[in-house]
Amino acid sequence: MILALFFTRGISLEQWVSQGLFDREKLIYEEHLYQNNFEKIYWFTYGSEDKKISQRLKEENKLHKDIEVISMPRFFNIPKLGSFLYSLLIPFFYFNIFKNIEVLKTNQMDGSWSALITKKIYNKKLVLRTGYTWSKLKEVTEPNSILKIKFIKFMEKMMYKNCDIAIVSSYNNKQYLNQKYGCDNINVLYNYVDLNKFYDLETSRAKDSIVFIGRLSDEKNIFSLIEASNKCNLNLKIYGDGPLREKLEQYINKNTFNTTLMGSVPNSEISKILNENKYYALVSFQEGMPKSLMEAMACGCVCIGTDTDGINELIEDEVNGFLAKDFDARAIEVAITMATNSNQDEILKNATTFSKKYFDIKNIVLQEYRIFKELL
Repeated sequence: MILALFFTRGISLEQWVSQGLFDREKLIYEEHLYQNNFEKIYWFTYGSEDKKISQRLKEENKLHKDIEVISMPRFFNIPKLGSFLYSLLIPFFYFNIFKNIEVLKTNQMDGSWSALITKKIYNKKLVLRTGYTWSKLKEVTEPNSILKIKFIKFMEKMMYKNCDIAIVSSYNNKQYLNQKYGCDNINVLYNYVDLNKFYDLETSRAKDSIVFIGRLSDEKNIFSLIEASNKCNLNLKIYGDGPLREKLEQYINKNTFNTTLMGSVPNSEISKILNENKYYALVSFQEGMPKSLMEAMACGCVCIGTDTDGINELIEDEVNGFLAKDFDARAIEVAITMATNSNQDEILKNATTFSKKYFDIKNIVLQEYRIFKELL
């Protein structure tokens, strides 16, 4: 069996590497190959240098030899417009590849139309996989972009109507899509964690610090987290990058908060970071199925979140973590205070047990492969 993965529109292998996502994102595809579920896997990406980068990674034994990267041609390197044009033309450029592929899979909804066009032209099976619901995210981050949201909802409806089967990462997303579009072909597969790397090392942890790992963007509610952690006299370490970085720097410097922007780190270093710190917080307005929170739970951090989609599917309040009852700094402060004063041994035991049951990559790969086999 041969699989084609369509990257999210505009996303390149180069970005995966530079943003520290590569080690995590490649895992499920390499695990499929190690288990002989596929003969070959193609990645259709949006970076003109991605083929060269993949060859270098293979030479360094960092990428499986049977993953072949198909780069975007250089002449599509036009800001904004280029990636959209290429997404429409991918199905017409690679006839010799697509004729031999059995299953098409998307990485997110944005750009999924490439896979749908390919399905229609070559009569292939399409697995519509999304890590979050695009329209729900945009309604939070860009509520005034009415035309964009209408386009996204149109695309979602068309994709779910025409795919052979869909995979989402949370039951909240499945319920929303069932109600919104009447979809009855949706499977839930949680995001995965490599439990050989992410586990409690039982080392000494900094009890006066709290960690956030993720994109520095509006939906993450980082300003409220900064204020709350400082009121609790905890040093906040923020790992990641994004459009809010400059505003966050100004806010931190102006108020002399005990907060440090640590920048991006590769996924291979995150386990060490999590094991060095006692607390982890993710206080977003909305999530899909947050991988960083899953990794923190697996590593034995006391986790604090907000009672919102994605997060509340992982954290059961006062059982395996703590949920703030609202999104403001005061509510987050209360949740952090409860975490610091809790019976942490029981909380951590429940969190790691939950991780082993639901996040193990080998189980996720097995479930996904069963879906592919049923299609064929």
